[in-house]
Amino acid sequence: MRRPLRRNVVRSRRALLSVVQLNPVPWRWKAGVEAGLALGLPMGLFTAIGQQGWGLQAALGAFTALYGASLSRRDRLHLLPLVAAGLVLSAALGVACSGNIWLTSACVVIVSAMACTLALGVRLGPPGPMMFVLVAAVSSHLAMPKALGGVGLPGMPLIGLVAVGSLLAYLVVILPLLWPSVRQRNGPPTGLGKLFPRLHLDADTVTLTVRIVVAVAGATLVSRPLGAYRSYWVVLSAMAVLQSSVTRRLTAIRAVQRVGGTLIGIGVFELMALAQPSGLGLVALLMLLQAATEVVAARNYALALLFITPLALMNSTAGHVGNSLVPVEGRMLDTLLGAGIALAVFGVGEGLQHLYARRPAAN
Repeated sequence: MRRPLRRNVVRSRRALLSVVQLNPVPWRWKAGVEAGLALGLPMGLFTAIGQQGWGLQAALGAFTALYGASLSRRDRLHLLPLVAAGLVLSAALGVACSGNIWLTSACVVIVSAMACTLALGVRLGPPGPMMFVLVAAVSSHLAMPKALGGVGLPGMPLIGLVAVGSLLAYLVVILPLLWPSVRQRNGPPTGLGKLFPRLHLDADTVTLTVRIVVAVAGATLVSRPLGAYRSYWVVLSAMAVLQSSVTRRLTAIRAVQRVGGTLIGIGVFELMALAQPSGLGLVALLMLLQAATEVVAARNYALALLFITPLALMNSTAGHVGNSLVPVEGRMLDTLLGAGIALAVFGVGEGLQHLYARRPAAN
């Protein structure tokens, strides 16, 4: 009896340590600086002319700078236009489907299926398919009529602002190539054909894609009846838990990190909100949070959520930071709901795979 109990205790300690320990990878300082500048440039420009709302919309295109951070600038010169096109297309699909709740749900599911197939199939790397789904879902929410629970913004300008944000993010990444010393350090381009030779859907990729699409579909269907504050927060929480691994251990760790990191991140937001940042001060704070997220994300996901959560809440409460109770409660409940859906989908999938494996072979 003692040995099994001791083994369980050791396993529990290891699991707890895995949640909080830092992974043995470098801090991503360059990626953090690029991400902060890519977010701050459109927001700062539009805020300076009195159009902070436009800056928040253009910031959706700033996710372009998050991709290919481990590649040379010469390779990103060719990769990022494709990423930018994907983000703008995601925004366009979200806007096109924003007039109907069911179409919006279908759009998010379709974008998640396409993004997972392409991003996972070619091994695009972090942040994977999530940002394409986020842009589609947020664009749909922003363009959706107020009568349906959306913001009611005009769709075409929104798509244009996402394109502007993508372009500025692209410039942030590639402009250093104007300096000869930077070009020498980066060397000749490898070429996208060698970096991403073909679409390869192995068993793990198919499993991840199916789990994510099912979880996204489930999240979009149940979030509104259950009173979710932001349906896309539920969707993104489910994706974040599932997209990192097909294994039970890593999925459970990611779920705990998502919930725990969000809870502590809400406390960080509440402290920041006391200062009621606005204008260029808010832009600077969002830049810092975005940069910090990218610096620490590879080391520990829960640590990254200490910055992701206040970043998301600052965006949601921009202009009325002092009245943030509903977004804070909504963020926590939506995170719990998304993580729960992800774990339920994972558990059902594991059960079905187990039953299929035990099925006797046909003669």
